[in-house]
Amino acid sequence: MQNRTKLVLGLTYFELGDFNQSISYLKDVPSDDENYPRALLALGWCYLKLQQHYKMVKPLEIFVADFQGSEYLPEVYLLLGQAHLKIRLYDKAISYFSQILNRFPSKSENGALLESISGKIAPIEQQIEQQRLDLLLQESKLLQTLHLPSRKWIPGYMKKEIREIEKRRSELLRKIDQEKKSLTEMVQTLQSIRILLKIRARDWRSYAEYGISRALFLKEQEK
Repeated sequence: MQNRTKLVLGLTYFELGDFNQSISYLKDVPSDDENYPRALLALGWCYLKLQQHYKMVKPLEIFVADFQGSEYLPEVYLLLGQAHLKIRLYDKAISYFSQILNRFPSKSENGALLESISGKIAPIEQQIEQQRLDLLLQESKLLQTLHLPSRKWIPGYMKKEIREIEKRRSELLRKIDQEKKSLTEMVQTLQSIRILLKIRARDWRSYAEYGISRALFLKEQEK
């Protein structure tokens, strides 16, 4: 809990623009804590904001060495590329930007990848839609089969049983409604995943390609 608090305080001070105070908290997150990767990434951003480009390198290289499976890795490579641009190590910068291009294939390859992912998502969406239709049908049948007459025409001894039936019907309808909402949310989530994949792949490649072009230009200027 304390380590989580350090991370939160570090990120809060970052948002407030107090980068030195942010660094003091982020550096206290221990390396064996689950929040350590995010602390390393945030440290990189703090040093970037302070234009302390040499100091950016160490925490970000630790990240690259120890957390290859992280979703934040492209962002770390981008920051490392920017840091090495600033300290005029252009070949190193290009190597880090190139890592992003390696993670996100070219447009044609990326299209095939997205098509493959979409192909896996589509059957799930179809199953969800079928479940949603089944629920609508059950709801309709439930409303029709449990339509009860006015109570004034019902003998007194049956009123208690009718109240129980109405109670069960209301509960079933409530559960069906919850299930429909859950299924709708699942469909929306899958659609968001598709959009996110397209956006992230395009944006990371754009940043990396610009970084490489910039590094090559600056390298040529120094000759």
